[in-house]
Amino acid sequence: MKKRIITGTILAAILIPMVTFEIFLGVFQVTMALFVIIATIEMIRMYETEKPFQHLPKIGIVLLTLATFFSVGGVLGNLEHNPLEKSGLLNITIPLITLTLFSFLVLFKEFNGVDVGKALTIVNYVGLGAASIVILRFLGTRFIVYLLLITSVTDIFAYLFGVKFGKHKMSPHISPKKSWEGAIAGTVFATLIAASFALFYGYFFQPGTALGRMFNSGGQMTLLENFSSLGEELPLWVQGLIIVPMTMIASIVGQIGDLVASRLKRTYDIKDFGTILPGHGGLIDRFDSVLLVAMFLNAIFLLIYRLFPAVAII
Repeated sequence: MKKRIITGTILAAILIPMVTFEIFLGVFQVTMALFVIIATIEMIRMYETEKPFQHLPKIGIVLLTLATFFSVGGVLGNLEHNPLEKSGLLNITIPLITLTLFSFLVLFKEFNGVDVGKALTIVNYVGLGAASIVILRFLGTRFIVYLLLITSVTDIFAYLFGVKFGKHKMSPHISPKKSWEGAIAGTVFATLIAASFALFYGYFFQPGTALGRMFNSGGQMTLLENFSSLGEELPLWVQGLIIVPMTMIASIVGQIGDLVASRLKRTYDIKDFGTILPGHGGLIDRFDSVLLVAMFLNAIFLLIYRLFPAVAII
């Protein structure tokens, strides 16, 4: 537990400035590219407990996951870059990435249909998940903080209430320690805290104040303001009818993400995906729920942006 706390503190000290301040945007993008590489290698090593991959397919899977990450996330841009305004690039890159992956069946003798499924899982899980995190950062600091609030508050309160009050096992064949009491508490507190942040963002970081200049230079009052007409035209209570259920579902998705990672580890009989984070394991062990919640939020925000666009994203 001591290692876990120390690692978590160091991780927070590194990540909070990186996702908050514009000066670190380039560092954030490079860090996310490294995240993709390391997380992909962790997934490959997990699958190799069953059957080793040849060297060239392993390199190919890493490159295809990176290609998915770059093409979907639209990284290496500045804060004026709007990743939701996509051209037809994805209509080109995604089919080419899929075609390349299927060609491995012909190019590599030991690479079979099951391996294609494993590789597609890696490409989508890691590549799309990491790209979704980057997209949320480009949309604004408040979006990625909203993501991290949902996942971290869910984890903390699910653990605390699970230890204290957990009696009914949620999914004992996957994760015996998780309980329905903890899961419900995690979702309730995550919904209260993260939805409050989204709805009262401008009150927490008031424009003109020191905190406002640091974290809310655009002067937005809610998560959706200057992103969608919903945040500009609807009263706060109506925005709440959107934000609250979205936050609740995102918290549930985060817990599903945690169980997905646990199921994979149990299937391949490994304790952790890696050892890069002492007390936590690998990168996927720490960010399993973040990846899925980022994909969910990215899909929801894209839908909102398309149906109810604002004049500009700030």
